Amino acid sequence: MFSKISVAKSLWSESDCTQWLNSKPPGSVLYVSFGSIAQSSKQDIGEIANALLLTGVNFIWILRPDIAGLDETDILPDGFNDRMKDRGLILQWCNQNMVLSHESVGGFITHCGWNSVLEIIWYGVPMICYPFITDQPTNRKLVVSDWKIGNNLCDGEQLSTGEISQKINILMSGKTSDDLKQEMKKIRKTMHSALDMDGSSQRNFDKFLQDLKVKLYERAEEVPSFD
Repeated sequence: MFSKISVAKSLWSESDCTQWLNSKPPGSVLYVSFGSIAQSSKQDIGEIANALLLTGVNFIWILRPDIAGLDETDILPDGFNDRMKDRGLILQWCNQNMVLSHESVGGFITHCGWNSVLEIIWYGVPMICYPFITDQPTNRKLVVSDWKIGNNLCDGEQLSTGEISQKINILMSGKTSDDLKQEMKKIRKTMHSALDMDGSSQRNFDKFLQDLKVKLYERAEEVPSFD
């Protein structure tokens, strides 16, 4: 489904990270992206950056030039690029479907945009939720409280390196990670089944078209004839 989409989703130039992903063990890479619109603060970006270094996890981080505002041009902590070495890859934009479908990716820190949530479920990648605006907090509730396929990045109002690193470790390894993966398999199966040729999405769409045709026919019958 999603892997067949070739239309660009952002004006940012897209980078191909396939070769880098191929060099990493299965399930070892954390993907971090906050979409194409939402903005964070320099302080929060710094806390996330320090947490990534602290955990030692492999990661791909999508950092748009405007993520912390147009006036903030140097948002990463001093020495971050040197310290992450080959463990991390900082990009302006990439093909998210390609990344999520790669076997080396084992988790996703996401802003909970609805398109991203659907793509994450389609590929079965557990997530950490960091919503910003509009529908994202509601989507986070579905993911964390209802479907139980992800965790909150922050349980309070302020991000901290210690809490973020703890949440990353939970997502990427341990019993809680296994539980999230098991729940994700169930939700993923439901989504795939719904999108089968005879799935609920197709049946509902066919019924919508049938009802629409009936309404149009009834409307045509009501129009007076002047013949």
